Amino acid sequence: MFRKNKEKPSRFKLISKTLSLVFVAISAISIYSVAKSNLLPSKYFYPSVAILVILNLLFLHAAFKCRTKIITNLFCNFLIIVISAGLLFANLKFNEITGFINDNFKDTKKYSVYNIIVKKESKTNSPSDLNGTEVFTYEEPVKEVSNEALKEAVKNTISDSTLIFKEDLDTVMERAANMTDVASVINNGTYESYISVNEDYAEKIKIIGEIKIEITGEVDNDVTDAKTLANTPFILFINGIDTRTGTMPTRSLSDVNIVAAVNPNTKKITLVAIPRDTYVQLHGIGGLKDKLTHSGSRGGVKLTVATIEDFLGIKVDRYIRVNFNFVTGLVDNIGGITVTNDLNRTLKLNGCTYEPGDNEVDGKCALRFARERKSYNTGDRHRGENQEQVITRIIEKVSHDKSIIMDSSKILSALDGSFNSNITADDISALVRMQLNDMSSWKVESYNVNGKGQLTKTNSYPNRNLYVMVPDQNTVNTAKAKINKTLSE
Repeated sequence: MFRKNKEKPSRFKLISKTLSLVFVAISAISIYSVAKSNLLPSKYFYPSVAILVILNLLFLHAAFKCRTKIITNLFCNFLIIVISAGLLFANLKFNEITGFINDNFKDTKKYSVYNIIVKKESKTNSPSDLNGTEVFTYEEPVKEVSNEALKEAVKNTISDSTLIFKEDLDTVMERAANMTDVASVINNGTYESYISVNEDYAEKIKIIGEIKIEITGEVDNDVTDAKTLANTPFILFINGIDTRTGTMPTRSLSDVNIVAAVNPNTKKITLVAIPRDTYVQLHGIGGLKDKLTHSGSRGGVKLTVATIEDFLGIKVDRYIRVNFNFVTGLVDNIGGITVTNDLNRTLKLNGCTYEPGDNEVDGKCALRFARERKSYNTGDRHRGENQEQVITRIIEKVSHDKSIIMDSSKILSALDGSFNSNITADDISALVRMQLNDMSSWKVESYNVNGKGQLTKTNSYPNRNLYVMVPDQNTVNTAKAKINKTLSE
């Protein structure tokens, strides 16, 4: 009996020693992981490290130095297991966040996307049905990929095909819409631009596939400055695209164009919306002016940024380019937002109802609210106001709730692949750390560039009159002044 009683404590001691050493290892890994992520502010990081060090010393002392009772060993072992589980979970979350940031906040891969289109009534339903046929494409005036690279990509998708280049866009588009069992291959940006000025065209055709070609050797609007966004005012360009492809293409209509002047020192953001139909001189392209939205379909975000810099006389520091899945996923995963219907009547949009005043909405209804223009007298200008409102409500909710910033696994999975940006991983880490440090509220101000609508010819479509908004220079000057004031305060 005496020996058995002596063996029990030693067995528990061995377990305690093992668990305490495991706890040391888990603590070290967790400290390294959090330090490497650079997300946690010093006021949280160092006290957390101190608490872990104290716990490690206490558990090691209890396991190796003290003669403790079995019940004490059991209690210590229980604490070690519970705290270790918490550390492992926290470590997983930090790795999840840093992995997402490192994978997504770099703009190194870009894809030129081409849609394969056929007549809507055609029995052709996949690219393989076109094997051995002639396929037409438009000879793009500004090429993202060479003709040879496009030919090779088409042959890899449509075996034994012959790609024929045409300089007339209408010929390429109408061929697919009017001829059975033949196809055209058209750049996504050109396709979106074409259907935006030929509203019934999309009803005549169907897209049966896409060709994705990686563009190498070029990164749009590279970051060349060493600006730290957490403590230096900066300009962020928010670009929204209504892409119809599963990939974020380099070229797509610039449907949402919002310049955000951000001052992290004063916690102020000024949002300036520029309507998509604003009549501007595209950067580096002489001759007729064009709709701002066409800058995205012709030259991607790089051309849009350069055009806006010319238009407002500013320097854009960073951009984020999102498709509309980004908005839906973000709003849903922060628990919805409140939007305000400023009409004196109920607004009903495709299954979403907005009573006059405040309305709680999910991602789907937030997106429909941000996209609506036909219900308002000022059309696209009011849509810009709604878009600014959605952005403002997202900022307000996230900046007030620390748990949204840290418990981000669902948000990250929802956003993955729905945006690209030249914001760096260091930028994001610094901004997250800054917000967690003080959780201060941000003041968001909104302003819209205004103008007068008219029908006129554009650089993209010089042979037809399109609706454009000729900007009111007074509103342009006011926008410049508001941006500069926010940056200089």
